[in-house]
Amino acid sequence: MHMKKPIGVFDSGIGGLTVLKALQRALPHEHFVYFADTANLPYGEKTPEQIMGYTRQTLAWMQNEIGAKLAIAACHTSSATALDLISHEFSMPVLGAIHPLVETVLQHYQGRRIGIIATPTSVHSRMHENSLLQAGFEGHLSSISCPKFVPIIESGRISGPELLRSSYEYLSIFNNEGLNTLIFGCTHYPWIAETLQYVLPSGVDFIDPAESIAVKASQELYKYKILNTSNNKIKIDFYCSSTPERFSAQLNLLMSIPQPEVTLVRLADGAALPQKRVVNE
Repeated sequence: MHMKKPIGVFDSGIGGLTVLKALQRALPHEHFVYFADTANLPYGEKTPEQIMGYTRQTLAWMQNEIGAKLAIAACHTSSATALDLISHEFSMPVLGAIHPLVETVLQHYQGRRIGIIATPTSVHSRMHENSLLQAGFEGHLSSISCPKFVPIIESGRISGPELLRSSYEYLSIFNNEGLNTLIFGCTHYPWIAETLQYVLPSGVDFIDPAESIAVKASQELYKYKILNTSNNKIKIDFYCSSTPERFSAQLNLLMSIPQPEVTLVRLADGAALPQKRVVNE
């Protein structure tokens, strides 16, 4: 049945796992397929054309090979650069990270002095700022490019001196401009929230779009009548496009999944090339 089909979730790496955790809490009976495009990491330093290509290939694979009933871009860079332009090419609904965030900000943070930390490509596109302003946001917005964060997080150094130095470097703007709210404009950043909180002035509010994405996903499933009504808890299928052993170790560390099984899949123009399963012993 259509409602039993999986929900596809994708990111360039481990960032989208923060969204996956929120989705699991909101939708415990759904079957999730998570794809990490580790071969092309980090997206935040790629051209818009490259990101468009990666996103199109991933969505085509999710629709045609996985049979996803809903696809979620758990990646702000992909959402900011590609989704509005290509989501109409697919028959399944496609949800990104930007629009749920905008709804949350307008409902609860209107008029704030907000800093948006994001990847260089997202900041250059001004997608977060433009989306908020076009929707009627009336506060102050500052987009902050943080090129070092994703490589640091992907390497597993989610604390320590290098992260601390970069955090002070990027977030000094909060003191200089008197910002009072921080938006995680990349799904990787919640993994380093503790360090960011240490560096920021006291009283700064954090906005993690993961919860907003989970709420929006639930609404989409109800809207299209494809919510899984069974009470079975289904395991998650994990895929990545390179170094499955490394991704499996990251899953074990961040998600506390014992011996996570990861399938290697290389995408080429939407078609899946031969796959290999890896179990992290």
